[in-house]
Order: sequence, then C-alpha cells, then structure tokens
Amino acid sequence: MKNLILLSILSIGSFISAQVQPPTPPVPPEPPVTPKAPEQENKVESDTTRINLGSKELLIIDKAEKKSKKQMDITEDNENSIDEAQEQEDISKKGKMHKKHKENMNPSKKSKKAADVDFLDLDLGLNFYSNPADVSDNIGDDLNLKLWSWSTTFNFLPTKFYLGSRNFGLMTSLGWRIGRYNFENAIEFTPGKELTYSIDSSGSIAKSLLSVHHLQIPLMLYVQSNKIKGLGRIGIGLGGYAGIKIHESSKLTYKSIDRVVKTKEDFGFDKYRYGLSARIEIGALKFFANMDMNNTWKNQDLRTLECGIWLDF
Repeated sequence: MKNLILLSILSIGSFISAQVQPPTPPVPPEPPVTPKAPEQENKVESDTTRINLGSKELLIIDKAEKKSKKQMDITEDNENSIDEAQEQEDISKKGKMHKKHKENMNPSKKSKKAADVDFLDLDLGLNFYSNPADVSDNIGDDLNLKLWSWSTTFNFLPTKFYLGSRNFGLMTSLGWRIGRYNFENAIEFTPGKELTYSIDSSGSIAKSLLSVHHLQIPLMLYVQSNKIKGLGRIGIGLGGYAGIKIHESSKLTYKSIDRVVKTKEDFGFDKYRYGLSARIEIGALKFFANMDMNNTWKNQDLRTLECGIWLDF
C-alpha cells in the first residue's frame, strides 16, 4: 500500500514538472539612436551606405556637392552657348532684313539688263535714185527704175545695248542685203565692164534686172518711250551702216520664147556700201530709210535711196 501511494505521488510530481514553463529570456538592449543632422537651408542630395558592426552602425555619406557644382558649370556653359547662338541668329536676321530692305529700295538694279539680243529683223524696202539730176540725161533716162525695185535685208542677231536706261541705247546687227534694180527699159548689160550696156531695140527683151548683195553692219543711236496705253511705244533712231559687196548678177526675160538668162558676173557696182540711216517706230508701225553716200556704180555720180518697213521677230 505504501508503495502504491509513493508511486502515485511520483507520477503527479512528474506531471506537474512537465507543465511548468521555462523562464522568459531577457530582452536585448536597443541599439543606440544616431542623432539626426540639423536640416540645412539648401539640401544637398547624397548617397548613404550603412554598415552594421555588432552593436555599432557605420554610415558612409557621399555628398553630391562637387557633382552639383559641375552640373551648375555645365548648365552655365550651355546657357552661354544658347545666348551666343541666339545673338548670331539675331545678327543674321538683321543682315537679311537689311539686304532685303536695300533690294526693295533699288529694285531696278536687280533686274537691270545691259543688252537684249533677238533672232532676226527684216527690212523690206524700195530702191530709188537719190540724185538723178546729177547724172547725164542719157544715163538718167536709160537707167530709170520701175517702182517695184525691191530690196530685202536680213538683220541677224539684232542687239540693243542700253546706255543707263532701257529707253536709250545703241542698235546693231549683222545684215545681209539683197538689192534689186528693175529697169523700165529693156537693157542688156555687158558683164566684166563698168556700167556698159545696150538698149534692145528689137523688142525681144521683156524684163531687165540687176541684183547686188552686200554684207553690212548698221549702228544706230535709238531713243524709245515707255509703253503708251492703246498705242505702244514711240521711238526714233539715227545712225549709219557700212558693208562690202559679195555678189552681182543680171537677169533677162525674153518675150517671144520662154527663156530667162541669168548671169553671175561683175557689172560695175561699187565694192563698198556706206551711208546714213533712220528709223521711226509708232506702236506696231515701223519705218526705215537708208541713203547711200557711195556711188551705186563705179565712177558714176548716182546714189541709191532705200525706204520701207521693218519687222522684228
């Protein structure tokens, strides 16, 4: 019985000892609090590295003061560059405006031309004798011209050189003149001699014609108005011309038979041609006159007067 009571007491004691909790371990001390740095008026951005050494904490602070200073220097340089570029742009704009202002002040200087060159001018005229009274009666009567004694002059590359204004200048070109002398009488000229001829008394010759070609250069001082409403331009020119003979020929047409005889030979025309010239322009109407100062034939005081119209292309 004693043993049973003792065993019960031991069992109860072991049960009670199992229910007893172990003691609570002590709380570790809190780490020291790092005092906060006083706030500065101008905060500076920084990079902070924390290192724990046991109960101590090491703080490594990398201030960006130098970096900020460099950024400030770069910003200042950029601002200076921008200011310089803006200043250069303003100077360039002022220069362009000044140039444009000068062009507007003198618009004629920009478009002013020294000369104008065209392709072709054409002179169509009639030939007359300017001094028929100065020759002998026989020659004057024999060499009477028909009214339709045409002359044609091709003026290549007609050029106007302006003398300070488009209303005043010099006119010139390279001319090829074809002069025809259509006689009233049936005359047969002897080739290779100076104005040697015979009048056909048989009546077999229907037409007698002489033709002479010259290369010549005219030079004229020309004055022209501005355009007049409803009329055009009015102009007048005075000058002269000089040329050289390049070709002579005769043409005989017979009545009774279908026969035309053309002869290319020397028929006594003067080698050189020179004289005075005048031109008048009234809108679309243009007239000219040329008066030879040289003799038409060698050793004969007989000169040619040419009058007609001129066309420009």
